[in-house]
Parts: sequence; C-alpha cells; structure tokens
Amino acid sequence: MRARLRLLAGAAVLIALVAAVYGASIGYDFVFDDQVLVVENPAVKLPLSSAADLLAPRQVGIVYRPLRTFSYMVDYALGGGLDARVFHASNLVYHAAAVLVLFALARDVVGSRFGALAGAALFAVHPLNGEAVAYVSGRRDLLSTLCVLIALACWRFLVLGGRRDAGRLDLLARRLLGICGMLLFGVLGLAAKESALVLPALAWLLVPPKEPEVSTAPRRGVAAAVALIGFCVLAALVTWRLYAPTVALGIDRLKSGPLAPQPAFTLRVLGQYLLLAVWPASLSADYAAGAFALPASAIDAPSLLAGVAVLLFLATGLILLRLDRAAGTGILWFLVALLPVAQLVPYREIISEHNAYLAMAGLALTVGEGFAVAERARPRLAHCVVVVLVLLLGARATVRARVWRNNVTLWTETAAANPRGVRSHYNLGIALTDAGKLFEARTALDRAHELDAEDRDVLLALASVCGKLGDFRRAVELGTRAVAQHADPDALAQLGWSQLNAGDADAAIATFQRALALNPRSEAARQGLGLARARGVRF
Repeated sequence: MRARLRLLAGAAVLIALVAAVYGASIGYDFVFDDQVLVVENPAVKLPLSSAADLLAPRQVGIVYRPLRTFSYMVDYALGGGLDARVFHASNLVYHAAAVLVLFALARDVVGSRFGALAGAALFAVHPLNGEAVAYVSGRRDLLSTLCVLIALACWRFLVLGGRRDAGRLDLLARRLLGICGMLLFGVLGLAAKESALVLPALAWLLVPPKEPEVSTAPRRGVAAAVALIGFCVLAALVTWRLYAPTVALGIDRLKSGPLAPQPAFTLRVLGQYLLLAVWPASLSADYAAGAFALPASAIDAPSLLAGVAVLLFLATGLILLRLDRAAGTGILWFLVALLPVAQLVPYREIISEHNAYLAMAGLALTVGEGFAVAERARPRLAHCVVVVLVLLLGARATVRARVWRNNVTLWTETAAANPRGVRSHYNLGIALTDAGKLFEARTALDRAHELDAEDRDVLLALASVCGKLGDFRRAVELGTRAVAQHADPDALAQLGWSQLNAGDADAAIATFQRALALNPRSEAARQGLGLARARGVRF
C-alpha cells in the first residue's frame, strides 16, 4: 500500500510540474503552421464519424499524418469549433501522459523510483520540449512519442517473460498482450509521425541484459522476434500507404544532393541538438539558412568540434551499455531517435526543436540512472540537486513557453535571436501586418529585404505594406521585381492596384488583364480593372 501511495504521489508531482510550466499555454493563440494544419484545414472540421475518410485514397485537407489530424478533429468536436484553448489543453494532456508513461518505463529500466521520478521530472520541464508542448502543430511529436513509449512498455512486458510458477495460459496471454500492444501503438506512432520507424532500434536497446529466470525463455525469444518482425512488416506497409509521396521526395532530394556538404552538415545538426539538450540557454523557432550556419566544406572547425562531442557521447553510451547500465541505453536512444532528422536525407527544416522530443525521453533514462546512483551515495545531495535542476529548467521553460502566445511574440523573439534570419524577419513582418502595426511591419520586412533582396515573398509582402502606407511608387517597384520572377494572378493583381494608386491607370489595366488571363475568376483583378476603366483612362 505504501509503495502504491508513493507511486501515485510521484505521478501527481509530475502532473503538477506540467501544469505549472505549461498551464498558461491554454490561453495562447494558433501560431505559424497552426494556420495551415488546423485553422484552414478542412479535414479538421469533419465529423468524427468520418474518421475513416482520413485513410481514403482521396482525402480532404492535410491528413498524411492521420492520427494527428484525428486528434485535431476530436478537439474541434469538443470545443464546438476552432477554440484554441481546447487544442492547447489537449497538448498538455498528451505531454502529461507521455511523462507518466516515461516514469513507468524508467522505473522498470532504471530500477529506482527516485531515479525514474528525477528523469521524468526533467523531461516534463525541459525547455527543449517546449515547442512540442506549447505549439499546437507540435502535436505530431507528442502523439508519436506517447505511442512509441507505450509500445516500448509493451515490449518490456513481453521480453521480461513471466514468473517461473506461472501457468502456460498466463504466459501465452502475456505474450499476446505484449505483441499486440507493441504492434498497435507502434503503428499509431507511425500514423502520428514517420520518425516512429526507430521503434525496433529502441526496442533492441531495451532488451534486458540478463536472461530472466523463467522456464520458457526460448519461447519468449520467439515471441519477441515475432513482435519485431511484425512491426517491421507493418511499418513498411503503413509508411508506404501514408508517406509514399514523402519517401519519393526524400529519394529525389538524395539524388539532387544534400543542402550542405556532408558529413559536416549532419555533425553540426547532431551537435546542435546535443548542445540544446545539455544547455538550453538559446532556443529559437527558426533554424533555417541564415539563422543556422551551414558548412561550406565536408569538414570544418565547427563540424569537427561537433563530431568530437557526438563521438565522445556515443562512446560513453556504448561503454555504459556494455556495462549493462541503463544510462548507456538512454544515450544511444537519444542519438538513434535523432537520426531521421539529422539531415542524412535532406530535410526542409534544418533543425526543429520539437524533433528532439522523442530523443529527450531517452536522455531522461540516462539522467534517471545517474541520480539513482547519486542517491545511493549521497541521498540528500541528490535530492537537492534534482529540485534545483527542476526549478531552473522549469523557470526557463516557463519563460520560453510565453514566446508562443501569438505570432507577434513568437516572431519578435525569434527575429531578435536570429538577426540574420530572413524567414524570422519576414514572418515578423506578416504577423505585425495582421496585427495592424504597419510601420513596425515595414521595418521588419525592410530588414528581411536587406538580408535577401531577391526573396519573392519578401518583395510581395513589403510591396503590400508600402501600398497600405501610401508609398505607392515603392510598392510598384517592389511588385514589378516580384512579378518579373514569377507572374501569378495574385501578384499581378497586387501590382495592378499599386500602379492604379500610383496614378498609372494604363499600366494597371494591362497588369489586371494579364492577371485575368491567368485566372478569370480573380475578384481583385476584376475590381481593379473596372475601377481603372471607370477613371476614363482607356476603354
């Protein structure tokens, strides 16, 4: 009874930590990719009875990660619409669930209640996890990691066997439950995010180093093999069914070459994730080119330094694993979980902090065993260090989470952290424009334009803001340069209005006609053409 009460108390502490650090995020807005994945996604608005349609050949909206989309459908139904509070509250629930499952798995792997609690607590409040939790679009990592953790718990349930005196039916039921649980939640993890493909490697790392004393160990080994092989087969089928276009795109990117020279690029990416995990002082929502320094050669000083750090980290993990230490399992888990996003296959986002969520669960095992060992030697000191670390990381995560309140706060902070990031300043300009702060928006877009004078999106956004502020001549100049790169109907319509407002109705008529030739239904071009002709310049 006392042990159960301690277990419940530990779970309550973990839930309280999640609520304390991220509770305020319930009041945050939809930001950045939330607009496309949630607000403007027609699939989210489907009734729950249409959930099977997410797997249909012709889907509506963005559903290639169907479990994530289904979770948004549930939130939409619960909130009676696009209530951001419900979506953020769900993120907190999924994060808390992942923390609790990790706590249970760590108790089994680490073998120490205090160590498991310490590792799970640090995972609960680590600032690097903040993007996955405070950002609705981070739901993919929350769900995928939660499912992978449950699948791994089922795997441990399977491979640990049963009591020597257990009956044959009891052992058979245990094996079936372990196999079915691992397969079910493994597939669900894939349906949330394709990086759950690392599950077999993580499962191998969690194989008990010593054979349990059970009379049916060989059969248990067969059951474990069935679970792994079954998942690999299902993973191949599910990946092809859900992610075939993504796989094809990845193959094409491999053919076209990396975004930057290898192995320097991958080493820098892994090194950056490791640095953020150990020292999360500088966090950002943007690690695109400009915000993240790309290597210019196959090996340079920064990549060599990162490579040494990663190699030492890997060597430590292998040594500890050889010594049958859970800390080694956690270190290798961290590296394996990052491989799908380590730019081995060129990936549009160079680094995204939410990609480290599953990896951080592995690092929690390492930290947990470290504190378990420390508690046996100096219990009071170990307890104090854990409390101090949780408070410090929790304070940092709380401050960091506030950045995600709305688009203006998000991109103001990101642009300040990345003064050379074109996308950061561009997104800040868009956010300020939407908020009606046009002068501030022009300043942000001017900075983006200084960094890249030929970026078409920046040209169009700056032309739009200049037009709204009455600087029509500059709006025409910027719009003309954007149209010269690519003449789409919307850009032409915007340029036509700028020309009309600048007093050049002849040019405006010609531009509107070009827009209508490409899209006869363009309302902006129709209205502009009618107004230009009404001014009596040309009929």
